[in-house]
Amino acid sequence: MCINYRSLQGITQSVAYLGLACIQVDLDALLTISHSNALFSEMAKEYGLSQVYLFPWIRNEKYYDIANLVSVLNQKGNIDGETEGYSEKSLKYKIKWSLTLCREDQLICFIRDIRSCKRYQEHQSLFESLLSAYHSSVVVTDENNKIIIVNDCFEEISGYQRQEVLGLDPSFLGSEKQDALFYKELWCSLKNDGFWSGVVWNKKKDGREYPEQKTIRVVNDSRGKVINYYSISDVLLDAPDQSDPKNVYRDLISPQTLVNALNDSVRRTSAPVAVFHIGVDNMFQAKQLYGLAFSDSVVKILLEQLKKTFLPRGLICWSIGNEVIVAANHVNTPDMAHLIGCSFLKDLNAITHYDEVEWEIKASLGVAFCSNENEAWKTIEQSHIAMHHAKEIGGNNLQFYDIQTQSQAKKDLDIEKALRVAIQNQEFLLHYQPIVDLKNYVIYGAEALIRWQSATLGSIPPDQFIPIAEQSDLILDIGFWVFQTVCQQLCEWGEKYTGSIAVNLSANQIQYAELPSILSHILQQYSIPVERIHLEITETAMINDINSAASVLAELQGIGFSLSIDDFGTGYSSLSYLTRLPVNKLKIDRSFIDTISSCEDSLVVIKAIIGLAKGLGLSVVAEGLESFSQMDMLIDLQCDFAQGYLLSKPLDAEKFIEYIQYFYDRDTLF
Repeated sequence: MCINYRSLQGITQSVAYLGLACIQVDLDALLTISHSNALFSEMAKEYGLSQVYLFPWIRNEKYYDIANLVSVLNQKGNIDGETEGYSEKSLKYKIKWSLTLCREDQLICFIRDIRSCKRYQEHQSLFESLLSAYHSSVVVTDENNKIIIVNDCFEEISGYQRQEVLGLDPSFLGSEKQDALFYKELWCSLKNDGFWSGVVWNKKKDGREYPEQKTIRVVNDSRGKVINYYSISDVLLDAPDQSDPKNVYRDLISPQTLVNALNDSVRRTSAPVAVFHIGVDNMFQAKQLYGLAFSDSVVKILLEQLKKTFLPRGLICWSIGNEVIVAANHVNTPDMAHLIGCSFLKDLNAITHYDEVEWEIKASLGVAFCSNENEAWKTIEQSHIAMHHAKEIGGNNLQFYDIQTQSQAKKDLDIEKALRVAIQNQEFLLHYQPIVDLKNYVIYGAEALIRWQSATLGSIPPDQFIPIAEQSDLILDIGFWVFQTVCQQLCEWGEKYTGSIAVNLSANQIQYAELPSILSHILQQYSIPVERIHLEITETAMINDINSAASVLAELQGIGFSLSIDDFGTGYSSLSYLTRLPVNKLKIDRSFIDTISSCEDSLVVIKAIIGLAKGLGLSVVAEGLESFSQMDMLIDLQCDFAQGYLLSKPLDAEKFIEYIQYFYDRDTLF
């Protein structure tokens, strides 16, 4: 076979679509690469391998030198093989390759990155697991709005099986309760803003009509071209017919309709219009703890109170999730807005009873004024920022948009927006801080600590983005990413590190009933023994709902996970919950360790925690160890383990392995 340069160009461009790197190689003593496609260059950069010589790529146990390889090639004309190893960056790679003699002095080689394929398969499997566990209906369509993915919840709600709907336009689900103008506004919002949120009436397979609170978003590629639409929907249970005047959803409008009305009002009257952004506090916990039916009843109470307060002169529309926007053109001054907003909060703050559950409904309000035509979207964003600030300072209050609060609240919103794409853009990484056994001076384990380098915002410390992720539902995705990445890292380290890694669980995660099954599934994917992962939770995470936390933690312990309470001593320390929860360790908060030498109270607290732990058969870890005097005192108090800058700062994966080797090569710890 003889392939000229022009033919090779066509081949390299074609095979790239198949995920193959293509290389033309001179049959010399070094197997010099004379031509390659872009995919080969990308792989070479990722793994830090040669872009000049081929042999480092294909050398393995069978083809250990070039002479051996050329000899076999001259006999067979073609060789297939696999090679795996570690690059100079300590990044593990695994490739399949095919080498063909195309001229006496030239070879052509195809390479497939099978480790990358495996990662894709693992991510796809995790995505499918999370999609299946999601309690809302999820539908993904292609650029032509044809269905390509639905989840189990969609099947349950609609009555259709996924094989019945794939390839169809979701409009086949629509009822006749909403006219063509409604859907025209919906698509206008998607085109202009990239999302739409509101109530849609659909029809089940058996013909029954039902309302859904739906959010639709547009997915674009790097060039801005639409490639997908995805929607997330929650059924608004037991809603009467839309024509029923008692239906609380009947008078809701779409965001685009609200914007048009705001601009029209300002143009006609020149008077400012108050815009209220309202969000129910702790709604995510309500849904996770008591289910969709309960959260729907809370939303109904909210809407009923909004109608009493703002209709008939106001306009009400859904925002994102369980947030609502109200435009009140009869409210033109801050004093009026404050009076009406506080009255609304007072009337809303009532205990609701639902199926033996008691819940005190509270909300956060943000207020901004629209005073110029065509600034409606900006005003809505400002009211959203103000509501975000109201939630940050504790919820159940009203905040106006102003210059003083704008900076921090806007920054938090920017962080939340950036967080939504951080995982898919691979902006997170993990560092590992060693934990040392103070009795034997050996490394007991390490704690995984997340770091974020945002493409748009730069480096964001965890104490800034974790609380924001907690307030939204993003913490679930981030938490699962951390757990999966730790498992993947343990696989890559292999025998270089055989200890355990501690992973933090958020308050939202331990209220999530599907958590144990998802973590178990990830362990199985990577063949990681459960004892290699240690789970940490904070006191405040458990106190939100001790019964639910105890149930989830008991299931995690049943799988085999070891559990510890992080930041112990700073929350609601209680002997009663310690005896109810299946924990193995307590981690003393660093604030006590910082002042152990200078503050008698801190020393008393640490003694009490260690005594309590020993009495309950628990181990104790001290966080934030920074001096020899602190370490000596902790050893005297019989503290079991410690971590902190005295021992090591958090390290990336490569430096962590170097530290492990360095640690054990020393004669003594210090």
